[in-house]
Amino acid sequence: MRVGVYRLLLALLVAVSHMGVTFMGLNPGVVAVVSFLIISGFVMTSLIERNYNSPGQIGLFYMDRLLRLYPQFLVYFVLSCAVIHFLLPGTPQAAALTFENIATSLPILPLGFYMFGITVPEILPPGWSLGLEMCFYLLIPFLILYKMRGIAFAASVTVFMLASLGYLNTDIYGYRLLPGVLFIFLCGSYLYRAQAKGLWVVSLTLLVAALMFLSIVVGIIPRRPFNAEVTLGIALGLPAVFLLSKLKHHRLDEFLGNISYGVFLNHFVVMYVLRAFWPVEYSALIITAVLVLSFALSGVSYYGVERPALKLRHALRSGVKSAATQAPVGSTVA
Repeated sequence: MRVGVYRLLLALLVAVSHMGVTFMGLNPGVVAVVSFLIISGFVMTSLIERNYNSPGQIGLFYMDRLLRLYPQFLVYFVLSCAVIHFLLPGTPQAAALTFENIATSLPILPLGFYMFGITVPEILPPGWSLGLEMCFYLLIPFLILYKMRGIAFAASVTVFMLASLGYLNTDIYGYRLLPGVLFIFLCGSYLYRAQAKGLWVVSLTLLVAALMFLSIVVGIIPRRPFNAEVTLGIALGLPAVFLLSKLKHHRLDEFLGNISYGVFLNHFVVMYVLRAFWPVEYSALIITAVLVLSFALSGVSYYGVERPALKLRHALRSGVKSAATQAPVGSTVA
């Protein structure tokens, strides 16, 4: 699956959206996040089926995911705290530097529920979507191993439709919480080794999303927070991920994909620093500077932080495969 360049593009779209850039009145960051969800569903299904395909290995899957999310998150969270404390006193970000907010942000998961006042996301704003990812990680092994994706998909689509049409809070239940977007993750899951049923589900979802987006644009469905962006993200992201999944692996693509996570996390840190020394509106020059610095910083954190953790993840997966190979016939270890 060659999605490295695509993931980097998505991270850059998230970054520019946080600097106020829109396209035809649409928030490109939201459109990009939807593709991230699709990719996550695809990759997690691949990971579980190839490495953690029994109930006894679910805990190891969770460990694998912690080793993926935490190292760079902790680095940039601490760095963000330091920059805010020393360079941005008296700002809303500085007001968020309380013991309670730091303690509830560090586990990542509560960041996905910030809208209920559990924590404050201003220290590292992109962290809320990592909280959403963690909710998905907790659930997806059970949906795959116990063959419950269909039921979960139908329930999630119901929540999403109620939110998109205004019967539930559109922003919260149609974009930020797992019940309303689980079906987007699962579309990516169905694309992995897609069979006729999975392709039918994905195709129907793409068609409905495209029709909903057009209906929102022309005013048949009222425009509500991010319902246009989410439906557009589904309509664009599903064919993009499907086509990219057919391409063979390439080392440059893998490298750029590895850089994307750091860019996604660190662009706010760069923005905070520039705001302290150059407090002006985001011109094309400053936006370019943020993206270049973010890319460079991500390269440093990838080689200094992510690579060592990656070795641990590979060792974990190798240990699982070795145990499965050595297990006797009839054993429940595999």
